[in-house]
Amino acid sequence: MLTTIPVYILTGYLGAGKTTLLKTLLRQIKEDGRTPAVLMNEFGSESVDTLLLQNSAVPVLDLLEGCVCCTLRGSLSSTLLQMVEQYKPDVIFLETTGVASPVDLVEAFLEPELEERVKLAGIYTLVSAKRFPLDLSPHALDANERTMVQQVQYADALLVSKADLVSEERMESLQKVLTELNGNAPLYRVLKGNVDVSALLATPTALKQQRVQKPKSFTRRQAGQVKPELRERTSFGNLQTMTYELEVPVDKEKFMNFLRSLPPTILRAKGFFKDAEHGMLYEFHYEPGAPMAAIVDVDGNGRAFAVFIGERLDVEGLGRELKGCGG
Repeated sequence: MLTTIPVYILTGYLGAGKTTLLKTLLRQIKEDGRTPAVLMNEFGSESVDTLLLQNSAVPVLDLLEGCVCCTLRGSLSSTLLQMVEQYKPDVIFLETTGVASPVDLVEAFLEPELEERVKLAGIYTLVSAKRFPLDLSPHALDANERTMVQQVQYADALLVSKADLVSEERMESLQKVLTELNGNAPLYRVLKGNVDVSALLATPTALKQQRVQKPKSFTRRQAGQVKPELRERTSFGNLQTMTYELEVPVDKEKFMNFLRSLPPTILRAKGFFKDAEHGMLYEFHYEPGAPMAAIVDVDGNGRAFAVFIGERLDVEGLGRELKGCGG
């Protein structure tokens, strides 16, 4: 008799801390003597987070250049079945792109070819205490904030990250808003990815099948006449993503200043750069007003690249500024 493997979905808006939480979950699952596997979804052409997991001794498969909740649903089924056959995991974690709404994923797991092999065991939504909107009136929410709201509405558990970076007053207001949106989901605070894993994984799933307005369909845009180091751009609704190959080492201070000066239309940036002074490879993450960088130990011959996610990307302008960061 075939074993039905539990699949846990990690969702949450850009920069909420999904991969940091995922590392904690994987560590606990392995300490419990079970074998985890990860399915990583990015709507761009590169997955920074997959590279960050490659030293964790956990099999990772990618779903790139689309959103797993809509355009990649067919790929989701086939990739999950491939993962089950190839790696025979005890547990699967699916980390969605930050702009995914989980509502359509519930329906995907009800497809006959998946029902016999995997089961949806929980939808966990990461909520950034810094970025989640407190005013839920329709006129106040933009398209990205509506996605955040949907992610909360369809969660079995809500995990609030970056609570240490906001006031207690904001946290109290946020908790009220989250309870208003989804009073059935337990609330956890996550600090640097740490959470009570046993309690989280024991949270039952409601297998919600309500219908909500779906996000705009994903379409692919042509890159046009761009410089060779700029990779093809893709878009999802009103968002775009682009990848820039950092072919030479950069001046770290210049690069961090470049991140600090990014316009508000850039919602997320991440990747790797090589420091010209010491030759060290750094991982970097950016969300508005908060760039971070840390030395990392990843394979891939020290490949360096930057991924940008935002609206109305000035591809040529970003390319010129990045070139100016060379050390």
